[in-house]
Formats: sequence, C-alpha cells, structure tokens
Amino acid sequence: MEEFEPLIGEWLGKGELPGDPLMRLAVETKVDRLGEFVVMRSVGQPAEMPDTISIIGGAPDGQPQPMHYFDERGVKRLYLTTLEGLTWRIWRAPGEDWNGPGGPGFNQRFFGEISADGNSIDARWERGMGDAGDQWEIDFPLTYVRR
Repeated sequence: MEEFEPLIGEWLGKGELPGDPLMRLAVETKVDRLGEFVVMRSVGQPAEMPDTISIIGGAPDGQPQPMHYFDERGVKRLYLTTLEGLTWRIWRAPGEDWNGPGGPGFNQRFFGEISADGNSIDARWERGMGDAGDQWEIDFPLTYVRR
C-alpha cells in the first residue's frame, strides 16, 4: 500500500461533464490512511454529483488493490486500482456487471497522471460502450490540485 502514499492529503478537483447544457463540477476529496487501507472521501458540486467514499486495500502488496466504492445514491461498485510511478488507474473488477441493474450501463475506467511535484493530477474517466464495453471514449476530464 506504500505506492498510494502520493495520494494522501486533500485535493480540489474541477472538471466538465459534457451535455446540453455543459455541467461544470467541483469535488473536494480527502485521502487518508486507515491502518492497512486507504480511505477516499469526496463531496461534489453541483448537487447532481453524489458524495462518495471508497475503501482501497486488501490484496497483497504489488497487486492491483480492490477499491470498494459507495455513494449517497446507494450505489456500490467494486473496482481495482493501481498507482505505478506517477500513473493512477482504476477499472471495473472482473465479474462486475456494469450493464446490470446496479451498473451504470457502460464499462468504466480512470486514468490519472500525477505531476512530478506531486501537487496536481490530470485525470479522466472513460466509458466503454458496445456489447463488450471495449469501445472507449472520454466520459469527463478532471484536474485535481493539492490543497
């Protein structure tokens, strides 16, 4: 879990969700250690952006870590996540039904590039469409700045 150390702290994220009209979003995110786990809490604006909590950890060191996601809508999802060098990745865990009743109706993944000084993250969520969920397009970009 040492690889997640660069994420520990408080972050302010900003992005734009495509649509008509375009939705500007802001998110305050706090990342803390809880024993052998990492806890990530986010509060988003506008109100359509749900507040979230994720618990990361449980796999042996050096392997992708489970990331249990929960939000105020009652949504719960299981992702896997890694932080290799300055690249942070999140993707749906195998067997998670992204197209089922609890899923968003599309596959998901996240890429974040941490700056060399560790004070910003250029990130994006992507959605995978098509029957196999492997036709990727950017869902929305985010930029995090350390507070």
